[in-house]
Amino acid sequence: RSGSAGRCERAKSAASGARRPTPPRVSQGGGRRETTRRSGGNRRASTMAAADPYVLVEDEIRSGLENIESRLYDDKLENLVRENTATGTLKSLQNSLESAEMQITELHKAVRASFASPEKFNLTQRQVETRKKQIDAFRVTTAKFHDRINDLFEAERLSKRAQQASNKNTPARSGPSIVSSYMNDEASSAYDHQMLLMKQQDEDLDSLGMAAQRVGQMGLQIGEEIELQTNVIGELEDDVDTTKARLTAARNMINK
Repeated sequence: RSGSAGRCERAKSAASGARRPTPPRVSQGGGRRETTRRSGGNRRASTMAAADPYVLVEDEIRSGLENIESRLYDDKLENLVRENTATGTLKSLQNSLESAEMQITELHKAVRASFASPEKFNLTQRQVETRKKQIDAFRVTTAKFHDRINDLFEAERLSKRAQQASNKNTPARSGPSIVSSYMNDEASSAYDHQMLLMKQQDEDLDSLGMAAQRVGQMGLQIGEEIELQTNVIGELEDDVDTTKARLTAARNMINK
């Protein structure tokens, strides 16, 4: 797999994220100097985000999967399947997909390392959750592409079978025999059925991907609510401690 080792090394070196700089505060007077400072801060933030190893690897994975998708769902590939000449192209797509999966696995390890203590990597819990959901979405996509490749391999096999049956049972003197015609029709029907199943599986996987995104959004909302409730509980505990200290002081004054 050309270039897969280098891509995996970049994925392994992807830390869980660079620290996002805080933009400068705008004073009430507002002026040209403060505006310049703010624009400079935005440029620095964009530069640091672009240098984030996680972002670089994520963009590379997304670009690779988009390239695989454009080739995998191209009409030219289906024509190659019908002509029984798609094996090389399908194997190349399979290798590219396996290389992307290796990158996703290494990126998942980096994100998992930051999941327990996000503050050590200058991240928030929400940022870590977002990255984890993105990796899950990548895995759903690669599973969909694997099913598509396997279906095309099967379709090509059926197409070869139909062609071999046609060539084997065609008489030299006259047109196709009844047996040859029957076997050719059977193989053609099996091929059409396989293509229909492929389309149905693609639709099911698209629905599954949308459902995974909805679950991810719900998870983020639940995380935000838990964080809010945790802050409220912390404030309540502080109030309880303060009240307890006052009661203790009042009891000591009464005892005296």
